[in-house]
Amino acid sequence: MTSSSALLEQLLARVEKLEADLADRDARIAELQAENAQLKRRLGLDSTNSSKPPSSDGPAKKPAPRSLRTRTGKKPGKQPGEAGTTLCQVADPDQVIDHHPRVCGGCERPLQAARPAGVRSCQVFDLPEPADLVVTEHRYHRLRCPCGHSTAAEPMPGANVPVRYGPRASAAGAYLMSAHHLPVERASEIMADLLGARVSTGWLAGLGRRAHTLLEGFDTQVRRAITASPVVHADETGARVAGAGHWVHVAGTPALTCYDAHPRRGRQAMDAAGILPAFTGTLVTDALGSYNAYGSAHQLCCTHVLRELAALIDFEPDHGAWAKNMTDVLVGARDLVEQTRLKGRTALTSAELEGVGRRYGRVIAFTKAGPHHALVRRLDERRQDYLRFAANLDVPFTSNAAERDLRMIKLQVKVSGGWRTLAGARYFCRLRSFISTARKQGHAAMDKLAELFAGNAWIPSTT
Repeated sequence: MTSSSALLEQLLARVEKLEADLADRDARIAELQAENAQLKRRLGLDSTNSSKPPSSDGPAKKPAPRSLRTRTGKKPGKQPGEAGTTLCQVADPDQVIDHHPRVCGGCERPLQAARPAGVRSCQVFDLPEPADLVVTEHRYHRLRCPCGHSTAAEPMPGANVPVRYGPRASAAGAYLMSAHHLPVERASEIMADLLGARVSTGWLAGLGRRAHTLLEGFDTQVRRAITASPVVHADETGARVAGAGHWVHVAGTPALTCYDAHPRRGRQAMDAAGILPAFTGTLVTDALGSYNAYGSAHQLCCTHVLRELAALIDFEPDHGAWAKNMTDVLVGARDLVEQTRLKGRTALTSAELEGVGRRYGRVIAFTKAGPHHALVRRLDERRQDYLRFAANLDVPFTSNAAERDLRMIKLQVKVSGGWRTLAGARYFCRLRSFISTARKQGHAAMDKLAELFAGNAWIPSTT
């Protein structure tokens, strides 16, 4: 009997141990499954379901053929009524070359005494051969008056030293480096090969500092104008400066752009830029919390949310239906706003606006649990900031304008790897602000740069 009791106790102890081992194993399996799901989600993120840029997808990873854009019904290519850029013949060509047949194509007789029977003109547009720089010498004469006083001619702006490069040569160098992101050595080679201007890399490297000084008035005016605008987009991106992580911030409108570089990302940098602290309009941004302190109203980027919802559809099947419903609500509201604009209306009707809010709220109430809880909470707490584009048609659906402005900064960082000094980064930012603003307002960047280096800095329109 005693042996039977001992055996039973041993069996019970072993069962308890096995149950404990199974519980530990189940917990470990669940942990590994969660970790595996997280890693698969991380590996599956690309530009279609996250905020990662398309350049990070890589050539080996072809994303699924899905886009957040919807069909417009338009055919690819040039749309009817859009202005074309086809070459047209000019009335006064720079050079005319006459070609005459020498013998008859029928009887093969010489045609020296033949009568004219018509002419066909064909014009070829081409670049001139590279030539040496045009050298203009300014001679400032000094004249002596009968009274005995000697007076010298006033020097021309930009021509008051024995020798220097002119404004168009300076503009070409700045254009290649700041508008097309070429390194100084390659810019020097292009200027020598295509323009016949054999300039040094040291001279090219100094153009940013010169432009930064000449653009003081432009910079002040643009910052003031952006601050006074009713709607402003803002964003930031990381960059390497002096071997350390820094941030390039942008604030802009459809007509104005202002970049600034700073060691910090948040409010310290935004305050230092001097634009957002006094801004009282609607600020269009992503969901970074630092922006909440600025402006009287906000529009959070709905495209960012659509990418987050796409990730839920891809990696969280249990919540895919909810994510699909929220996507339909946001895209439907966007399309409704676009149709309203096309009809020439300036606002949604009260019924339309209430319908958008009701559908949004119904989807939010559908679920508030699961791994996407933070997204649901943000969509719930800031629903007014996500739907402001429907309440005010002057506010955009997305912050893509800021991302487009920052795309050139990312290209510069990709080409150069960063800037050696913070001052150099700020030189580039101010010059790039000038080029971006000029292009937004329909001006040729090269022409405005030539005016700048001639001492006549362009001040943009702020209306």
